[in-house]
This record gives sequence, C-alpha cells and structure tokens, in this order.
Amino acid sequence: MVRCAHCGKSLDEKEALRHKKKDGGEEIICRDCFKEITGIDYQTFAYRRENAKQTIFAVVFCLAATVYAFVEKGALWGVLGLVLTVLVYLFASKAR
Repeated sequence: MVRCAHCGKSLDEKEALRHKKKDGGEEIICRDCFKEITGIDYQTFAYRRENAKQTIFAVVFCLAATVYAFVEKGALWGVLGLVLTVLVYLFASKAR
C-alpha cells in the first residue's frame, strides 16, 4: 500500500501512478488527483499517448519510404511521398 502525495488516499501498487520529478524524485498520485491536476482522466491520457506513438512511427516510416522513392525513382515519386506523408500525419493525428 502506498499513499497519494496530494490527497493522502491509500492505494494499491497496481493503481498508483508514478510521476518522476525534474530533480529525480518520484511522486505517487491517484487517478482522481491526476484528473484534478491535468484536467483529463488517465484513460484518455494513455489513449492519446499511444496514438501519438503510432503516429510518429507511421510518419517516420513514410519519410523513409519517401527518401527511398526519391533516390531510386526520381523527384516525382519523392514529391508524391511527401504528400502521402503529410496526409498520413493529418489523418493519424487528427490535426485540423
């Protein structure tokens, strides 16, 4: 059992969220305090973080394919690859 650093509530090890501070220390908070501090619940935060990782992977893969197409096939394929990369980024990240 651990205690939340903000509200003092007792938590199981599995439910506790650990936050690493800039000075190297560790702070333990509960999900309710996480929502109060950040304004979103932890499930939404975890979903967005995973989505961001997948978006970065997709964009890096598209950029590598674009460089390959530019070198092997020419400038036209490279430009088409850049357009595809931008579209993948826009649709994957839902940036509008």
